Amino acid sequence: MILSNTENQQVADAIHRAEIGTSGEILCVLSEADSYYPHVALGWAAAIALLIPYLLWLTGINIGMMMPPGWQPGHWEDAMTIAYHRFGLGYTVLPIALFIVTYGLTLVPPVSRFLTPQRVRRKHVHNSALEQFRAMGLRRTARRTGVLIFVSLSDRQVEVIADEGIYTRVPPDAWADAVAAIITGVKRKEIATGLVEAVERVGTLLATHFPPSAENPNELPDKVIEL
Repeated sequence: MILSNTENQQVADAIHRAEIGTSGEILCVLSEADSYYPHVALGWAAAIALLIPYLLWLTGINIGMMMPPGWQPGHWEDAMTIAYHRFGLGYTVLPIALFIVTYGLTLVPPVSRFLTPQRVRRKHVHNSALEQFRAMGLRRTARRTGVLIFVSLSDRQVEVIADEGIYTRVPPDAWADAVAAIITGVKRKEIATGLVEAVERVGTLLATHFPPSAENPNELPDKVIEL
């Protein structure tokens, strides 16, 4: 569990209070799953596998001499044959070994986060948030006023996704304060506090543009969903 039962209840209560003053619906999703970027790992592995042998060749290092000696030749022709094969084998085995090792290392989550460009990680989190937005039924609200607060703890990024009913009237940068509240909470290791503050700010924004209807049904569960 990412949040304790008490912390979950604190966020749920904040969602309930926020939704009293608006016809909008708020849902929070916390994801702790490690993100993998195999295409980035492949790029790094290919670059290292090609670059290192080339740099060794430029510096005059004979990769063939790095191979195990094997057997000793009995005469001059055998020595030439073995040297030729060892030299060629070195330039074959080394790139393959570098590729495998680099690919494996760049799949380790901390290394992957460090080597993956910020824009690639941001796009990945955005796509994950859109996937959860659809999966959690936020598009099925009566007035299309669902808001998803998605927090990727592994990528250390936050996405706020609003449905069409809200998106057409509230600019994307209006959620910046809510995002900042969560980021501050995560840095302080007070995730629940950050979520509560974010929900309150989203609720205030929604209440301004989308006041509650006469019935104001609760269309989504008031809770934090952990992945």
